[in-house]
Amino acid sequence: MRGTLAKSLAARQAARAVLAACLIGLSLSILEVAWATWRERGKAAELSSQMLDLLEGGAATAAWNVDEGLAEQIGLSALSIGAIDGLEILLTPQQPLWQRFRNGGAEEAAMNPMGRLVFDDLRVSDRLLYRPQADGHSRPPIGVLRIHFDMSRLSADYIAFVTSTLLSGLLRNLLLGLALTLVFHRFLTRPLLALEQHIATLDSGGRGYNRLPLPEGHEQDELGRLTQRINETLERLDNSQDQLRQLATRDPLTGLPNRALLQERLDHALSRARRGAGGIAVLFLDLDRFKTINDSLGHEAGDKLLRAAAQRLSHMLRGSDTVGRLGGDEFLVIVEEVREPKEAIQVADRILMAIAKPLEIDGQQLQVSASIGIGIWPGDGEDGASLLRSADIAMYAAKAAGGAGWRMFSAEMSEKAVNRLQTEARLRAAELREEFVLFYQPKVSPHDLSLLGAEALLRWRTDKGFISPAEFIPVAEETGLIIPIGEWVLREACRQAAQWRQHHGDLNMAVNVSPRQLADSGFADKVRTALALSGLPPALLTLEITETAAMNQASGDFVTLHRLREIGVGIAMDDFGTGYSSLSHLRRIPLTELKIDRTLMATVPGDAAIAATILELGLRLGLEIVAEGVETEEQRAWLSAMNCQTLQGFLVSPPVPASAFEPRFLADRVKAVG
Repeated sequence: MRGTLAKSLAARQAARAVLAACLIGLSLSILEVAWATWRERGKAAELSSQMLDLLEGGAATAAWNVDEGLAEQIGLSALSIGAIDGLEILLTPQQPLWQRFRNGGAEEAAMNPMGRLVFDDLRVSDRLLYRPQADGHSRPPIGVLRIHFDMSRLSADYIAFVTSTLLSGLLRNLLLGLALTLVFHRFLTRPLLALEQHIATLDSGGRGYNRLPLPEGHEQDELGRLTQRINETLERLDNSQDQLRQLATRDPLTGLPNRALLQERLDHALSRARRGAGGIAVLFLDLDRFKTINDSLGHEAGDKLLRAAAQRLSHMLRGSDTVGRLGGDEFLVIVEEVREPKEAIQVADRILMAIAKPLEIDGQQLQVSASIGIGIWPGDGEDGASLLRSADIAMYAAKAAGGAGWRMFSAEMSEKAVNRLQTEARLRAAELREEFVLFYQPKVSPHDLSLLGAEALLRWRTDKGFISPAEFIPVAEETGLIIPIGEWVLREACRQAAQWRQHHGDLNMAVNVSPRQLADSGFADKVRTALALSGLPPALLTLEITETAAMNQASGDFVTLHRLREIGVGIAMDDFGTGYSSLSHLRRIPLTELKIDRTLMATVPGDAAIAATILELGLRLGLEIVAEGVETEEQRAWLSAMNCQTLQGFLVSPPVPASAFEPRFLADRVKAVG
């Protein structure tokens, strides 16, 4: 308590006021005492001079005549004056004519120290005596008149004055300091204390902070302006808190509840449901092909699409339902008071119909669809996290089924999801365990089956055998693991091709590139690095891309593909004829070859119209044509007759390890020189 009081502004202000008053008062008192000292010393000096003047004549006569009687008469007359304590008439310093002291010389001991300090030099006064003459100028002196004054009497009034002045000044200063303290307290510290108490009672738990009242009488001064500034600061804090609440609970793009607020509302809905308010359905919604739209039309168009989807979802739901955005193109709908699953299905159907309505963005009409996964409490999850997980798994099942539809969660879906997670976890460790291996499928001439090149194909070898690429490649694509895996494939294929070149001559190596790799702005540099590390000439490397990956590059004017061609590598469009390639784009893509998909070759030579068209198109565009999936002699003969340059397929060989490929297809090739 004492420490708090000592640190308080009121206590420190009071101490400063008293100290200031005392210092000022003391300075004034010192000036007053100094003036009084000068005045009293002047009076004492004047009295001394008067007494010497009065006694000088008689004392000179007595000394000239060596008249002790006259000297005694003069001395006794002088001692009758109260201010004189002693008198001496000296003929010489060692020969007194007459001397007498009233108190035997004890007045000095009795004198007040302050009186002694001020008047000590005036206590004894001397005057030389001369022979009396008419002109008053006889020389030399005949004696000395010495008067001893009683300074205790002379200084008594002075001491009393000084004492009263200092005491009254001290009292006055204390009273002045207290008065100043009261004034400061009344007009400064008390209003500040009131402000402090109001600030201490501010409540930030509600909508906003209370405002401080203006101190009475201080509306226009610094204290009033300080209060106004505090209120302005509180206003800004209120606005900032509103913005923080908005950021913390709302999605900034769509204004819908974000993941945190959705979780809070889901927990609240579950609490109500446990009290008997009915079941809960959670609908996990993901827009189909949103990434393609976003990449082809730009992020601004993608944002407009998300806002439009959010608006449609908000308008078609009941007031008791909640719709929010989880992130990206994922939305969540919480439907309360669900009595049976068909009610959740009806909501899902309404959502699909609302989303499917044509939407115009930046002058282009888009047809959007969505995949919805449905999880229902309590069967599909006891808490919010498990319910969301179930709906998420069901959504992936709807997307895997082709999208534009819904799926209810089932135990079988959960098992598939667990297997997928296990595959993902094992994929992350596969490269460290050196479980990846490349197989190579030969590419040959349809005319004489001479070897022209090879395609590197990834295989995953585990203790339990090989895992199908169809099983792990989609997982690698979704998780982004395809990027480090693809870099390893590229480096290993270049290394193997460079090694074979040293022993068997030039051999073109084809490597598949995923859409994620192609979307990487630094992919061209990675290709350049792989070539440099292996020593493989760029002309002996061909990168195979899908139609979808190529079209995703259209919005960027195929910059990455042009950079790859500048390096010198070939670019092949894989599975041509199965996607949605635009022929106008095809002329802008720096391709070096087209690959006819195996599904189109399956009908050759019986139904060869599409394959023949692709061959004709490739020849007119100056591209090399590679036919995939060739399994019969009839297909080879037809390709040879159609002047197709290259084929690959089981007719020649399935993909085989490098250890089998080299002795079978490279043993009779000429060794490269240098």
